[in-house]
Amino acid sequence: MSLRPYAEYKDSGVAWLGEVPAHWEVKPLKYLVSFSGGGTPSRENLDYWDGNIPWVSPKDMKQERVTDAEEHITEFAIKESSTSLQKVGQVLIVVRSGILKHTIPVAINDVPVSLNQDMKALDFKEKPWLSDFFLRWVQGNNDKLLNAWLKEGATVESVEHQYLAETRFPTPPRSEAIQIIKFLDNEATKIDALIAEQEKLIALLAEKRQAVISHAVTKGLNPDAPMDAI
Repeated sequence: MSLRPYAEYKDSGVAWLGEVPAHWEVKPLKYLVSFSGGGTPSRENLDYWDGNIPWVSPKDMKQERVTDAEEHITEFAIKESSTSLQKVGQVLIVVRSGILKHTIPVAINDVPVSLNQDMKALDFKEKPWLSDFFLRWVQGNNDKLLNAWLKEGATVESVEHQYLAETRFPTPPRSEAIQIIKFLDNEATKIDALIAEQEKLIALLAEKRQAVISHAVTKGLNPDAPMDAI
């Protein structure tokens, strides 16, 4: 796939990021978003649990869009515990988990959710359209951001908030960002479909392999079949 270059570029000010289109803004993330974290309501208080509010933890971050979670809490828990209710359209990011050894899980919530303490929500208040662009930006720079964000010496892999907040994030104009998002969504859909087809083929080949082995070790082989010498 060949993408046309822009007419002019500029230094982003970040060594690993390099140059970006000259008309894009590059600002520390802390000037573009507000951050909020989560918490775990007391397990001993049954009034906090089994409500209708999804309580998102790293294990729920398997898709790009979050619509539910394995566990749920009540409005009572929102009022009385350290977690809070996140409005629709936030960028959810895992900041503490073993998965950060190789991947930064990131998603956008399509329903109001709460978070556990291993998560953060990023709210692009003035430019909500940047949420989808930021999600793709993190996916595209996963390995570089792991090196830039991870807290050194931590017993469990974790994103250092200061590193995250100080990240210089390149932002195109709104119309251009939306165009890029649409292009990437379309490409991602096509690639995901190809991956699904390959996974189906691999599953069929695995079944065939098992069937061949099973037949050979239980029914034997045609004694007249030609054999290579061992």
